[in-house]
Amino acid sequence: MSRDRAFPWPLAAAIVAAFVPYREFFTSRVPVTRDLPFYFYPLKAHMADAIRRGQVPWLDPYRWGGVPLLGAPGAAVFYPGNVLFVVLPLGVAMKAWILLHLALAVAGFAAFACRLGLTSGWAAVAGLGFALGGASVSLAPFPSSFSALAVLPWFAAAVVDLAEAPAGRTVVKAALFAALLLLSGIPEFVLFGAAVAAALVVRRGTAVGRSLGLVGAAALLAGFLAAPQLVPSVSTALGSARGPGGGMNDLTAGEKSLPRARLVEFLGDGLVADWTKVATTPRVTDYPYLPSITPGRVVLLLALVGLAGGGRGRLAAFALVAVGVGLALGPSSSVWQAAAGAIPFFRSLRYPEKHLVLTAFGAAWLAALGIGVIARRVRTREAVIAVLLGAAVLVDRERTARLLVETDAGSCLTEPPAILRPLLLLRGAGESVPRPRLFHFDSWAPVPRFDSNDLFAANRAARASLDPAYASLFGVAYILDPDYDVSLPQEAGEWNRLMARSAPVSSGMTLRMVRAGGATAVLQSFPGIDGRFVPALRPLRDPLPPYRFVARVVSDPDGLHLFKRFLDEGVDPFAAWVVRPGAAAATGASGGSVLSVRDRADGLFLEVDVKGPGAGYLMLWRLRAATEEATLDDRPVTVEDAAFGFSGLAVPSGRHRLCFRPSGGPVRWGLGAAAIGAVVCAALWTRRPGSSSGPPTDGAT
Repeated sequence: MSRDRAFPWPLAAAIVAAFVPYREFFTSRVPVTRDLPFYFYPLKAHMADAIRRGQVPWLDPYRWGGVPLLGAPGAAVFYPGNVLFVVLPLGVAMKAWILLHLALAVAGFAAFACRLGLTSGWAAVAGLGFALGGASVSLAPFPSSFSALAVLPWFAAAVVDLAEAPAGRTVVKAALFAALLLLSGIPEFVLFGAAVAAALVVRRGTAVGRSLGLVGAAALLAGFLAAPQLVPSVSTALGSARGPGGGMNDLTAGEKSLPRARLVEFLGDGLVADWTKVATTPRVTDYPYLPSITPGRVVLLLALVGLAGGGRGRLAAFALVAVGVGLALGPSSSVWQAAAGAIPFFRSLRYPEKHLVLTAFGAAWLAALGIGVIARRVRTREAVIAVLLGAAVLVDRERTARLLVETDAGSCLTEPPAILRPLLLLRGAGESVPRPRLFHFDSWAPVPRFDSNDLFAANRAARASLDPAYASLFGVAYILDPDYDVSLPQEAGEWNRLMARSAPVSSGMTLRMVRAGGATAVLQSFPGIDGRFVPALRPLRDPLPPYRFVARVVSDPDGLHLFKRFLDEGVDPFAAWVVRPGAAAATGASGGSVLSVRDRADGLFLEVDVKGPGAGYLMLWRLRAATEEATLDDRPVTVEDAAFGFSGLAVPSGRHRLCFRPSGGPVRWGLGAAAIGAVVCAALWTRRPGSSSGPPTDGAT
């Protein structure tokens, strides 16, 4: 057997070593760190449940009473790895997702390191260093970001191949990996991929224009391939709370910037605080987005060696390190300000600390160059030295990697908290009635019930108090929960600002609003006998259904004037407040009733009866972004903006069938574009290759 076809033992060993910190994944325990129980588990669970039922996952019926899902960037429905959540139990699927992408990160960076001239054993060490670096272990609990991080080095390797040996197949390979970056749903990684590609092309120093043109062609082809995710995501983002006019500014965009006090933590974890245990310190008052930012002491030393004598590419790699830090510092940095001025959507990329991914990639690239320096000087026992170097990386990073992804018993995903059980008794069977809705008052008027010196205890407390959207795992929806997620429309952002001002000081008005929105209960914490705040679930008296006919319609072309009247009249739940062109008016509506409800992931289906003689008015406390494509007796109808971002519809006298779902146009356009992209890829792949140069090399050899 030739050496080229031998089993890649060094890479396999590096992947096994990378799994060591996550050894609890091979037990019945499941990861519960950070946003997993409150955002990612619910999203993946609702998506997978819809697919298993044979439904197109157009919407998530649980967040905000119903939001678009298929085109939501955070859900990344079209990313191939989602098959894990369809075929495996939820907790097992998440463990498999993290381990799979961890292995891809090791293998991908090893493949990139081979393009730099390293042999397989040394390249495996470089891959292990990248996969256990600070950014990698910090992003492991964020499925979309972690998947994009794992694809990034594969894309880098494809760019090297494309620049060194331009051909149809190398264009297709680069396009496929770029498409996976787009399908991950994380827009920051589009910028990261572009920056890495530019650095790799520029470091060659020859045929830069041609190489950039080929990378641009691959990126365009990737846009076609990823269009089913990309087109609806862009459409959603443009009208979202983080899009133009959505209220984002330097203050909100700068949330979770890298504090300058943490710069010292590039040298090692815990130099400011042990972020595996505590949430805040006097110098850093908010929990970091990336609790670990160091590449690790071993990798850092290798990077210094690479910077000193790594040859071609070291300046480009160092530029990535510097640019990543400058962007991560946020609005206080001239680098961030320049990017915000040059890139229109840059301010909508929340949490600038994410940009340290560029720093992590640049540092790992420098470390690979440093390994190349060592490899050139080692004449004997190369395998032994490579193994020892890999072991040093593992020993250095194992503790941090393990503690940043804490686990708990798998029952936390299958057994509802005790506080939720009374509300579950109100839940109807299947899709035949609206889901009970919860208003999480603690999110708007926070109470000191979290232990900032015990992150695991704080996570348990958040689950016990049903932080959004944990209860949706057990069939309970949320209404008016605070978030600036890109899948939420501008109107949700406006409601966020209103509730932030009113909830802490005017709970009476707040309760009238949430009752009108169909809430069944309110979660609010109160001080117990020992002074600790204890969550309590308070059912609302006489709750209202979220889909109902109202007695009158109050309309006005001026939304602010209409909203003032809405408040002045005490949030009348039996009126529809409609922003409508024409003169302001208040008109009566015929009575009606909702005869049946099927609230599914592929749409909201209602059967209604309007008594007449005139039309009735159906008020839907579901975001208008989730009801844009509506039919009445299979004929298209227009849904109005009612209750300032929610939905309303005039229904003629008689019995009718109604269907509401998000607009499917962007997804359909995206699928058409993907078909074109697939045809182009097939044509390029089967095209006879021209002459190509030999294997690419770098100054590391």
